[in-house]
Amino acid sequence: MSALLEVFDLKKYYTLGGKGLSDGSLVSWIRNRFTNAPKDTQVLHAVDGVNFVISKGESLGLVGESGCGKSTLVGMLARLSDSTSGSIKFAGKDIGSVRAKQFHAEPERSELQIVFQDPHESLNPRFTAFDTIAEPLRRLAGLSSKAELRARVEAVATQVDLPLQLLGRFPHQLSGGQKARVNIARAIALSPKLLILDEPTSALDVSVQAVILKLLVRLKQELGMSYLFVSHDLNVVRLLCDRVIVMYLGQIVEEGPAEDIFTKPLHPYTRALTSAIPGHNKEDASAFRLEGDPLSPVDPNPNACRFYGRCPNGSELCIKAAPPKFSSSSDHYAVCHFPVQPH
Repeated sequence: MSALLEVFDLKKYYTLGGKGLSDGSLVSWIRNRFTNAPKDTQVLHAVDGVNFVISKGESLGLVGESGCGKSTLVGMLARLSDSTSGSIKFAGKDIGSVRAKQFHAEPERSELQIVFQDPHESLNPRFTAFDTIAEPLRRLAGLSSKAELRARVEAVATQVDLPLQLLGRFPHQLSGGQKARVNIARAIALSPKLLILDEPTSALDVSVQAVILKLLVRLKQELGMSYLFVSHDLNVVRLLCDRVIVMYLGQIVEEGPAEDIFTKPLHPYTRALTSAIPGHNKEDASAFRLEGDPLSPVDPNPNACRFYGRCPNGSELCIKAAPPKFSSSSDHYAVCHFPVQPH
């Protein structure tokens, strides 16, 4: 399969000073330059040297604890924020070099869409469901004919199983599942090549989650899209994704086929995550229970493993030398001095 999205050495750093947090923008530089912020600043490494590829038609899962950098990474990939360094190539074009504020004018904007985490918060309360789905068609596809616009909106609503009689309703008149369908319909209205799903079902009831997940599986098959699926629910990731990447404190610690990640994890952190899945072997879960607090992402030691202090396999070597990449196969690797041995 050919590559659709290629991410190379992507980084996002924030400067911490007496006057708050800076993302490297001109406004932040002016604010810190002309205030009494301390000269000695610290740097928060939110995303630190991330590399991965998403192929055409592939579903890639992204997992990790809160604070590991998932949302920051998603924001850069969706071109909602700028990176500190690194490159993001989409369909062969370096979209990372385009400023986030200017990306709306690029043709790739319509080909790369995102479904936000909370359908309750991501919908404009003053827009009906019809207006929400129609907005990207007006702005990015240039549809101005009322007849064409209505036909396209109704076609997309039908694709996501949203009853047409609900198109005139406002968000407060819709259920959680109906809002989720509007959210998805807005994202697929332009027939994107890549759909970023940022915890798309986390705010929904369990029964509704299952329905929405089945809808996403069907849409992927029908439309041939690629997915980047961000989730805390590892069972969902295992069912929906072809490959999985595991993040910890801004870095990818393991990547591989979904089934291998869940049955033959290499990194102790991945093993701890999979051991915490309900129904997993209790003895295994106890052996890989994480203790202690994560290291600080502020000015991290480049010669130390980020997982040091919580790792059940760790030693002094882990804080003296950066962990190497260990591969069990051509498509499965972990970054660790002491990878997990198979059962």
